[in-house]
Amino acid sequence: MKKKSLSGYPGLDNPQSKDATFLEKHPIIPSTNIYTTLKLLSRKYLDKTAVDCLCLRASYKQLLDYAVTVSLALKELGIKKKDIVVACMPNFYQALVVFLACNRIGAITTFLDSSSSLEEISYYLNEFSAPIFINYNKNDEENQKIKNMTTVKHIITLRKENIHNLNINYDYLVTSNDNKIDFNSLGDIAKYQKSKKEMPHLGNEDALILFTSGSTGKPKSVVLTNKNILAAEIYAKNTSHTANITGPKTLTCVPFSYPYGLVTSALTTLLWGKVAILAPDISKGTINYYYKKQPNIIFGSPALLDLTINNVADNLDLSCVTHFISGGDFLTPTHYQRGMDFFAKHGANVELGNGFGNAETVSIASTPVGVPLKKKTAGKLLVGTKALIVDPDTLEMKKYNEEGLLLISGKNVFKGYYQQEELTKSVKIKINGQEYYNTGTLGFIDEDGYFTPTGRKSRFYINSSLNKVYCDYVQNVIASFDCVKDCAVVPMPDEDELYVNKAYIVLKEEYHHQPDIIDYLKELLNQPTKVFDDRMTILKDYEKPKYIEFVTELPRISGSDKIDYSYLENSNKFILERARHGRI
Repeated sequence: MKKKSLSGYPGLDNPQSKDATFLEKHPIIPSTNIYTTLKLLSRKYLDKTAVDCLCLRASYKQLLDYAVTVSLALKELGIKKKDIVVACMPNFYQALVVFLACNRIGAITTFLDSSSSLEEISYYLNEFSAPIFINYNKNDEENQKIKNMTTVKHIITLRKENIHNLNINYDYLVTSNDNKIDFNSLGDIAKYQKSKKEMPHLGNEDALILFTSGSTGKPKSVVLTNKNILAAEIYAKNTSHTANITGPKTLTCVPFSYPYGLVTSALTTLLWGKVAILAPDISKGTINYYYKKQPNIIFGSPALLDLTINNVADNLDLSCVTHFISGGDFLTPTHYQRGMDFFAKHGANVELGNGFGNAETVSIASTPVGVPLKKKTAGKLLVGTKALIVDPDTLEMKKYNEEGLLLISGKNVFKGYYQQEELTKSVKIKINGQEYYNTGTLGFIDEDGYFTPTGRKSRFYINSSLNKVYCDYVQNVIASFDCVKDCAVVPMPDEDELYVNKAYIVLKEEYHHQPDIIDYLKELLNQPTKVFDDRMTILKDYEKPKYIEFVTELPRISGSDKIDYSYLENSNKFILERARHGRI
């Protein structure tokens, strides 16, 4: 058969799919929910380990049974189809169960950062009219404050002493305000639920709310259906040919509050039939512990690679590691080489690659797994999707290797932003009758369907706890303080945390000579601040600047009013010792 010649335009050729089978190019996406899909896929290996979290291990059968019990308890507490359940927990086994339990009964789940302030938690509980809030280890006083600030009906708390415990049949003690429900008593509550009938929900029904990166501090709420999630997983599986990927264990350490955490890392692992090693407390002190669990595939980032290189014991055998996937940020050529040298030194023949995705594409738009690696790319765009590179202004289609704006079409593209119809319309573009999502990312596609990003709008870094810190957001908060005339926030290297914030501050004249100005700034950094019209915001501990330097003015790019951030960042590389004296 004569091979079809390329037209010169990736949008016409779909080069990522050129060697794929018909069913890979046109996969059937089942119209069911995630829980039911996992139940069907795992029938042949129910006794196999599904989750390894700290000292707790659970088989696929235990995971599914646990989810059924929690779903019955939630029903007994009044949760119905389409209700939104808000969870604020690290990557514990119980957090994974919460999603599957809600999914089984048609409820929607959203995860907040486990270090979120009470103000932020209350904002989202009210935003989503959430009837239930599930959290980790909050005390009675904190739970009562949340109850007072919201219309939430029940607050369920997973206690620290129970994170290793699979028993959830503790006696349920009814209290006057129901803000003291112990997570481990949900089994007892479930016994009161008379209807145990399972009604599989349809693929087009809402399943999950993820959040965009939130470079300004106000993330957009992205609504995903069951079909969106399953499509992303099937596209990725067909692209990666996962049947050929050896190694049964993955390391999931990115927080579930990020798209790369729950969906790309945890759900992908389970739907692949592998073991999810959950790391709720990845850090300099625990990194060796998690590598001793012998993961094969690591869902990581440049920050995790740095954490690994800097802290893993010299004598630790890492021959188990076959893949290190960087998501959330890009491995530079220097990073790549350092990683390859490190893993080789520890006995691993590893593939290091970059992935790419947005919350709006279920965090998966390309994959470096199971395809020939190209170091400087973000991997191969997913087979089954369509992609265009267009001029950002005219939407004129670009050719291979020409830079432009990336648009993606597929069943993995999100349903919409929560209650923001106009905003949803603004990022969905119709070209030649096909609807595409505007990723907002500049880059180019080559003849093999690999995507290389070349530009991004936000300034961020990932710290040692694998949380993203957006410098512009922190800068906007500090700039709102009454004593601040001007401000610039940039990342700087740190021996313990990889990177931390440094704030360059121009004080208003009346504050120049105040001896207690540092203490005053510390006080302001711990208080809620109104940066947005509709809510108060407060910086998380990892977002607060660790260094402050007072300056008379900020450097500007020649011929403009824009702050020269590159100058400040480069300066930081040489003043770590001096700046340490200014740490707050």
